[in-house]
Amino acid sequence: MSEQKDSSLQGQLFDNLRSLISLIDQLRDLGVQEYIKLPRIAVLGSQSAGKSSLLENIVGLDFLPRGEGIVTRRPLEMRLIHKPDALKPWAVFDVCKDQKFFDFEKVREYIVELTDKATGNSKDVVPDPIVMTVYSRDCPDLTVIDLPGITRIAIKGQREDIEKVTLEMATHYCQDERTIILAVCPANQDLSTSDGLQLAIKLDPTGSRTLGVITKIDIMDQGTDCRKELLGQVIPLKLGYVGVKNRNQKDINDKVRVALALQKETDFFAKHPLYSQMPPDIMGTKALIQKLTNILFKHIRASLPQIIKEIDNKVQDCEVKLAQLGPGLPRDNKEKMQVIWNMLTEYTENLNNKLRGKFDVKSALQKDTQVSGGAQVKLYLNDLYQDQSSKTYRVSREYTDREIKEAIRLHQGDSIPGFPSFDSFLYLIMPQLEKLREPAINTLNEVFTYVDSLSNSILKKVFYRFPTILDAISDISSQVLTEQKNKTKVVVENLIDSELGYIFTNDQDYLTMNASIIPQEDKEEQKSAAAAPPGDNTANTTTTTTQNQSKPAQSGNKDTDPEKVLAQELSRRLDSYYRIVIRNLRDTIPKAIGYFLVRAAQEQMQFQLYNEIMKSQSVMGLMSEPEYITIERDTIKKTLQVLRNAQKLLKQDPQQTFQRQTSEAVLDKVKKTAAETINKTKRFLGM
Repeated sequence: MSEQKDSSLQGQLFDNLRSLISLIDQLRDLGVQEYIKLPRIAVLGSQSAGKSSLLENIVGLDFLPRGEGIVTRRPLEMRLIHKPDALKPWAVFDVCKDQKFFDFEKVREYIVELTDKATGNSKDVVPDPIVMTVYSRDCPDLTVIDLPGITRIAIKGQREDIEKVTLEMATHYCQDERTIILAVCPANQDLSTSDGLQLAIKLDPTGSRTLGVITKIDIMDQGTDCRKELLGQVIPLKLGYVGVKNRNQKDINDKVRVALALQKETDFFAKHPLYSQMPPDIMGTKALIQKLTNILFKHIRASLPQIIKEIDNKVQDCEVKLAQLGPGLPRDNKEKMQVIWNMLTEYTENLNNKLRGKFDVKSALQKDTQVSGGAQVKLYLNDLYQDQSSKTYRVSREYTDREIKEAIRLHQGDSIPGFPSFDSFLYLIMPQLEKLREPAINTLNEVFTYVDSLSNSILKKVFYRFPTILDAISDISSQVLTEQKNKTKVVVENLIDSELGYIFTNDQDYLTMNASIIPQEDKEEQKSAAAAPPGDNTANTTTTTTQNQSKPAQSGNKDTDPEKVLAQELSRRLDSYYRIVIRNLRDTIPKAIGYFLVRAAQEQMQFQLYNEIMKSQSVMGLMSEPEYITIERDTIKKTLQVLRNAQKLLKQDPQQTFQRQTSEAVLDKVKKTAAETINKTKRFLGM
């Protein structure tokens, strides 16, 4: 009764494994492998490492081509399906699915025929795989890819860089993290020099997906063995090693059947004085099949959720891309015009959303994390006069004390000495105000360039499938922006000119602070000092100076320098008034740019585009879809169909299947059964 339960549990495990492998094979048949990496086993090794014999032992059939030199010249993808009720094994090739091959000698001949057909009867290797499915009661449920052996020296009929070609092909198949590497190494060769193992370690540094297989154990030199290699004491691998005894050349020449060869292998390890003492789960083809089965089962089970997620994401990307490409081009001019109007509406809405920072569903689906257009424009506007607006900036520092005094002397005229001259003030402030023009124009140009660039990028996305009219639409949009920029430039220039042409302020602090050179009361002195910005040494100097200036009238101090007092007073007035101008322009110029350029462009763009296109019938003549757009649309549709079929396949019964696969009770029972089997084997061997 217990044995029947164990058999039932093992059967359930193999059923789950078969369903998983069948699922992956069906996904591969649908073409998903072209877009999503799928789990697989790739056999990697050097030429004549014993890969063919090993695979025939795993399949339980003699069917692979034999010969000198490199025999496997195309990857051979073998899908092995265990059929307990099959009276006779058969094979089916992907290129002729309706034909069953019961004679495996014919299978060998057909593999050679397909290889020669792809290579042109040369000895070269090609990456295009042969896909073959084998149904047998003697084979396990596995999907294995036999790769051409890594070849060092080219023979006649092969390209000189055969080593590079075979290495690149092996790398292409084995570098994917979802590929289990079956690294085949002959026992009569130093493990550290094995080409297959060296490449496997390079592609899988942690050794987490590489299973080592040591072949030709029976032909090692007398007195030598590979126990350390099998135990991972030489080059450790997380999945470990398995030792096998393949058929030798004499067995192959004598046409020894695989079943008999497997029995000889079992007897060899059981009777060997050293290998019989080794753990049975690392010796023999049966142990290798069991280990491969468990590894592939766990690997697929772990990879499946991520594969489903990647397929869903790929479907979403294709849908977004297909929506961008839109339907094919209509023939009727009215319908063409409607298409253009729809695209213009989409363009202007996207531009407005970008500049206003509105949430855009399409951008969110495309995972666009760039700063919105409006935010970028504000960054440019915020930088205007940033340095001049700092509290530590003093425009009076643009002049030396000597230059300020010289300005007072030049423009004092016939006024009574001791009164500040307005002309001196103008002489000093005008050049500094004129310097404000260039930064304002530069900011305007930066905003224009950015908005124009943003507009073009959106146009390229919207009119991607109509490059023939993209340039015409782009020219019109740039023209609209240029017109608004020119209008905005006039406004900005006028703002600067108004500051240059009319010196005036209603600023209460300025009027209070500068009502008199010599404050009449101590309160006024304290107010002047308090009104000055932190770190403003000019105001403190002026206060001290005015206090000292009042002292001559009171105490008769004769050390006061009137020119110095006037120069300090003029410097303070320059700083105060310049600060007011900067404050005003930092508000008014960004507002002008934002309103007359950015907002006006948003409001005018759609109308101007419609108007220009209606006037210019030549745009309709330019509207045509290039061939590569049509090809791209068809390719995306094909990809989308493949992935949707994959989604449909995965959604048939994913939850129930996944629960069956992860049933802890089943797995624990299988582990217990395996442990009992090992103990029985040990007792049988007298261990």
